[in-house]
Amino acid sequence: MQPDQLTHHQQGCTPPAQSMDPACADATPPLQRAERGTQNPLDRIERDLREHIFGQERAIESIVRALNRARLGFAAGNNRRPQAVLLFLGPTGVGKTETARTLARLLHADDRGAFLKIDCSIFSQGHEVSALVGAPPSYIGRDQKPLLNPEIIEQPDSVILFDEIEKGKPELWNLLLQIMEDGEILLLNGGRRVSFRNSIVILTTNVGAQEMVDFLDQRVIGFRTPRTDVEATGRQIYQIGVEALQRVFTPEWINRIDEIVAFRPLSSDILAQVLERMLYESNQQYLRQGIHVELTPAARRYFLEKGFDARFGARPLRQCLLKELDAPLADLIASGGIPRGSKVTVAATGTTAYGQAIEFYYRLAPELKQVAEELRIADEARSSSGRDLAPPSVRLHHSAGRNPTPNSERPREQDREVTAFGQRSLCYPPRRSNS
Repeated sequence: MQPDQLTHHQQGCTPPAQSMDPACADATPPLQRAERGTQNPLDRIERDLREHIFGQERAIESIVRALNRARLGFAAGNNRRPQAVLLFLGPTGVGKTETARTLARLLHADDRGAFLKIDCSIFSQGHEVSALVGAPPSYIGRDQKPLLNPEIIEQPDSVILFDEIEKGKPELWNLLLQIMEDGEILLLNGGRRVSFRNSIVILTTNVGAQEMVDFLDQRVIGFRTPRTDVEATGRQIYQIGVEALQRVFTPEWINRIDEIVAFRPLSSDILAQVLERMLYESNQQYLRQGIHVELTPAARRYFLEKGFDARFGARPLRQCLLKELDAPLADLIASGGIPRGSKVTVAATGTTAYGQAIEFYYRLAPELKQVAEELRIADEARSSSGRDLAPPSVRLHHSAGRNPTPNSERPREQDREVTAFGQRSLCYPPRRSNS
């Protein structure tokens, strides 16, 4: 509708027959079309997510859309609910868990105590849910600390990840339903209420994975599949996932989710970007041994073709690099075949015989040995001081939004990843740029 077609009431004036001021139309500010600005601090989060997670532009847009709403405190009239409840849906190996980790690192680059990962596979029995909220009086384990740690959850912009929720039982899903709707739970071992109103709750699931694999086998997505075909496949994957969700979870449970984020399968050109990122990260590790690795074009093609499987995402590529690049390189360094302080070139021989597909060549570079020594000294100094350099984080809190839980007196903890073996600390390196 054009501005000149709006009614007098919509323009802020009374109708002509009832107007007491004939100059009302002239005094009313003109109606202007709203356009997106450039001052949103979440633009940096979106940009950084795209630098770390490849081929998931639609998923990242959905995540940032939910965070924008949460930043201003828009919660459909219920401010007790979590800031956002996101469900990451898609085949394995496409970046669902890594996206949650990266988001937590970007929101809390200078504070390692606001990320909690809970592996739902440890709740394969209904009574095991008591590990989350604590055991009630007179039960064994009452003195143990619940996995849902309020010191982490109640921090501003904390990220709580429930990984592979389909492996849990209905008792776990009922607990999640309470979190999604009421935004709080009661710890049974102490009677304390834990609020999730400052948290971002992320759920990941591989539900419908077998149907997705069968569909991908029918489509026969190969190494040369065009990206447009992969996008169409992604839409079908989303539909398969939603239908599978409806078979596993109840409608009232699904309707509590703010955003169902679909992760697409990876195409060959996206996997090439993933390879570059993996090689960059590997070189950060090699550099501590005074080694820098480069791949010839033929070697890149070899790793991409051998590590490509549309059913399993980027994981086969990672396994291929571990087996055929990291392992032989480590042996060459340990045996003295490649001296520390060398630039290594990896070439493909063109044969597929075991142990003969890849060859290593090196050129001495003494400056790399000096860099490795400097990194060692810096690591020792950082470890002794307990500090780690990190870029500034972006907070979602807005003055007009939700009030953060006071935590000035609360001791900070390391990020915790809850697994079947208990809790172990996670140490994230500073975010690396692609430059």
